[in-house]
Amino acid sequence: MSAVKPRQKPFTRLRLFQRIALGAVVVLALAGCHPEPREITAIYMSGVYADSARTLAAEFQRETGIRVRIISAPYLTLHEKELTELLNGGHDFDVMQVAQQWDGEILPHLLPLDHLINSSASDLRDFIPQIRQSCGELDGKTRGLPMASDAITLLYRTDVFAARSAEYERLTGRKLLPPKTWDDYLQLARFFNSGSLYGNIIMGLKEQNFTLWSGVFFGMGGQLVDDQWRPTLNSDIGVKSLELFVQMFRYAPPNSQTLGIEKANALFLQGWGAMYLAWPSLTWEQMQDTNLCQVSGKVAAAVIPGERPQVSAWSLGINPAGPDSDAAFKWASFYVNNQNTKALLLDDGKGSPRISTYQDAECRERVFYLPQVREGLESGIPRFRIPPSQELCDYLDDQISQAVAGRITPKTALDRTADYWRTVLKRTGYLKE
Repeated sequence: MSAVKPRQKPFTRLRLFQRIALGAVVVLALAGCHPEPREITAIYMSGVYADSARTLAAEFQRETGIRVRIISAPYLTLHEKELTELLNGGHDFDVMQVAQQWDGEILPHLLPLDHLINSSASDLRDFIPQIRQSCGELDGKTRGLPMASDAITLLYRTDVFAARSAEYERLTGRKLLPPKTWDDYLQLARFFNSGSLYGNIIMGLKEQNFTLWSGVFFGMGGQLVDDQWRPTLNSDIGVKSLELFVQMFRYAPPNSQTLGIEKANALFLQGWGAMYLAWPSLTWEQMQDTNLCQVSGKVAAAVIPGERPQVSAWSLGINPAGPDSDAAFKWASFYVNNQNTKALLLDDGKGSPRISTYQDAECRERVFYLPQVREGLESGIPRFRIPPSQELCDYLDDQISQAVAGRITPKTALDRTADYWRTVLKRTGYLKE
């Protein structure tokens, strides 16, 4: 006797809907097993910083699964883009590279990081205290992780010093050593200057005028403003320091006021100058180019005369409007960890804000200027960190350029700047007179 087959239920529209619904649940469940990758966007200054970020982003994604899209912009465009983004509440950029002189404008709009730092393995004790306090910290809160730092440092030709040492000692009765005062520096620039060698190479293009002159000014005991924010840069010391700075151009290549960093680096590394006031981290890439660098093994470093160089530092901050602050913080912490900071110094010359980098045996062996940069970072002077910092410095840069070009006197340049600064500082509430 054959088995009776069970009667099949008719395939109704209701059952069709049930199957569709079940399929949708399965699809959603499978999608939950393979979620869309997390993605953030970070903006960096064009050049070595953006390039290094792109390299590290690939490694970071392999380790965390988080994609990092890198956007780059030139220095002043970067400032404008970041400030516009924050003031408008945008979230095109989750992580931002911030120059310390922009801190007063930008940091108040960034996410406070203390709670994230306290709950992570981030070790702030490894950052150079002076850098941490003047870069990324504001009003007692951490709003950025230091990512890079540098100090203007004197690079000089050891072969030239050795070749001229006996002559110098015969003329002056003193040993030929790197200068300790700015008067000594000017004397040496004059001594070395000849038809085949310039006494010094100078970065003279906008943004670097204040950078270099401030080292002369601070090293001679100058002060830009007093404790009430009254401008004092046009003091007797200010005028004397700017007169000396203008004279330095006499022993530099013609039209040095138009020299940007890269061109000035090239002139020194091709052997055209005896001394160079440089950002060492920005010379590194060209130093490794054997077709360009003709002085390899013939350059040493010294802290600049007066030991009060201008310091540069950058931090990475997080946009509070971004949808994934956890991923943004993970990326910032990864970029500035001690292994990557070391690698970025050795591979790209990026100056380090971490103590461990300067103590590392390999770094000290391969980067000859490292001890002098560390000393400069500890004794140097950062730019103002108030909202009108960029405006104040831009005006001063322009006035110094005019003095160097001979269009106005150093005293006129500093008097004009003091008047302009007084107006700006009153308008922004810092000066109460």
